[in-house]
Amino acid sequence: MSPKKRALMYLGLFSIVVGVIFFYTSLYEVEEKESNTKVVIAVSQTPLSAPFFVAKRLGYFQDEGLDVILIPCDGGVACTEMMLNSEVDYATASESVLMFQSFKHHDLSLLVSFAESYNDLKLLTLEPLNIRSVKDLEGKKIGVIKGSASEFYFDSVLISNNLKSLNLEKVYLEPSDLVPALLSYRVDAISSWEPMGYKADVLSATKVLNLGNSSIYQLSFNLLALKNHLEQATDDEPVRVLKALDSAVDWINSNPDVAMKSVATSLNLSVDQVAWSWKDLQFRVSLGNALFSNIQLQARWATERGLVENDPPDFREVFYPNPFRQLVASRD
Repeated sequence: MSPKKRALMYLGLFSIVVGVIFFYTSLYEVEEKESNTKVVIAVSQTPLSAPFFVAKRLGYFQDEGLDVILIPCDGGVACTEMMLNSEVDYATASESVLMFQSFKHHDLSLLVSFAESYNDLKLLTLEPLNIRSVKDLEGKKIGVIKGSASEFYFDSVLISNNLKSLNLEKVYLEPSDLVPALLSYRVDAISSWEPMGYKADVLSATKVLNLGNSSIYQLSFNLLALKNHLEQATDDEPVRVLKALDSAVDWINSNPDVAMKSVATSLNLSVDQVAWSWKDLQFRVSLGNALFSNIQLQARWATERGLVENDPPDFREVFYPNPFRQLVASRD
């Protein structure tokens, strides 16, 4: 065999070997990708949801073998409704939303809290309305979001000012309607969470006043799921979700300024808008007695105010601690 033919033969064999290696490598990558557990999470569009945006952007979900789809929703009530309608596997919501929904849906489960704030809720009014204190809300219309932290915070402000029986009118609105209702003077004040306070301040032609008290209420943002989904989930899916969140929280706390800019990009907001409330947020993955006591307190409030019809659930059964316990054990 001539040297030229031998070279051509070796070249052909080499091409075949490379082709086989490429084929099986590609097949392995496809199989590995398809083996990732698909998870759909309804995420409230607020900086409080930062760990989810960061975990998605930095690949922490993927590192845990999860193919996560984040579905945006306008507030925890909407997120939870999507989960209850089986549109998503998990939802983010405040403890107030969990409390209200638990009276109606006994299969709700709380896996973990991932964010807290003492100053996310505000009671806002406009200077021309000449409302300078909470007692000036006598006979006024107050925009609130029914069955949410907005309503609990407003009532807490009344109670803290010894004005529980103040004569006023609650106007139940959707989250997207709160700021427009205030700026158009359809209501005299709104009980709202961020970034609505920022939007009101930026869009208003007059000065926006905060009548609230940042020390009376600690908002927590939590991850919820239906118990049936958790019991049927395979391959420790809930634990892996929590591990990804835990990694994201560590990164946020180590890189707060970069994280803030990343969250602004994820929410399609300006950095200034996220910075408005960023310093008030605390990110940590936890599941403790303080949260349990807060939910019980709110349940008593809702019952006393006639905001719920059924008997309160046993919130010890609402807490679903096993995934969090496994997360803590994996840290050691």
